[in-house]
Formats: sequence, C-alpha cells, structure tokens
Amino acid sequence: MSGRIQNIMKLISDELLNQYPDQKPKIAALTDNSFTYELEKHGNFTYYMVSYSVSPSGTLSIDWDNAELTVI
Repeated sequence: MSGRIQNIMKLISDELLNQYPDQKPKIAALTDNSFTYELEKHGNFTYYMVSYSVSPSGTLSIDWDNAELTVI
C-alpha cells in the first residue's frame, strides 16, 4: 500500500472516530473519491458510502451531509 493511501486512510479513520466515537467506525472500502464505512451499534452493522477529497496541501474534506446507506 502506498504512503499516500496510508495517509488518506489515517485521515479518514481519525475523522470517523471524531464523527462516530461510540459506534466502532471502520473503513470498509476506499476509492479515489469515496469510501464506505462500517458502524457497529449493539452488534448490528450499518454501512454508508460518502465522497471525500484531499487538497494539494493534504487537507481532507468529507461530504458527511450526503452519506448514503449502502450494502456490502
């Protein structure tokens, strides 16, 4: 895995923990402009897909307002 991808995954993981601290968030899939994440609550799993972008300076922007429920 390239260093750039590892860095993006770390940024996304940190944001997921900030956004959903009590739901054990995990990245389930990652593309160049979106990712799917998993949330767990009381043994139930829910998956959402959301778009993101990383600026040339390395700033992560996630479109939380348009996260879509999805199936894996």
